[in-house]
Amino acid sequence: MADARATTSICGGTGAPALAVEGGSRARTVEGDEGAPRYAAPVTQTVVARMGWLRAAVGLALIAAPGPVLRLSRREPPTGALILLLRTIGIRDLVLGLGTVAADRSGEPSECRRWTMATLASDALDVVASVGSLAAIGPVNSVAAATVALVAVGGDLHVLRATNRRPAHPST
Repeated sequence: MADARATTSICGGTGAPALAVEGGSRARTVEGDEGAPRYAAPVTQTVVARMGWLRAAVGLALIAAPGPVLRLSRREPPTGALILLLRTIGIRDLVLGLGTVAADRSGEPSECRRWTMATLASDALDVVASVGSLAAIGPVNSVAAATVALVAVGGDLHVLRATNRRPAHPST
């Protein structure tokens, strides 16, 4: 079987010279009918795309089923206004996630950084809003909301650092 060299890609694109994932690749080399190597089940996924898909999935979940998330606060039964608010947040996350995935697929590091900066700004402002709502929602809910947003900020910073230190398509 031929040796396939995989490279780590931070910002993808359709013209990537290798199919890779930070931390490993799901693509594998197999021998074709004539003994020439070919790729089986090629999947390009980068850290940028992973974060984008994760955010899009969270957005879809908030749009489809906001009630369970609202019941976590244990303060009051979910109202129509709160359900609408959570669905609006879901729409924001869906758009940011899909925009991030589209930027990753463009293969342009500047687009990946631009969308990552937009998600970072959104998440950082969520932290500020959560802490600023302490009096209105109480310390438990304020800290919980700020913690969730801080985890997202950490992910955004990880992606941003990765896009700043590596080229989009390293040579093989």
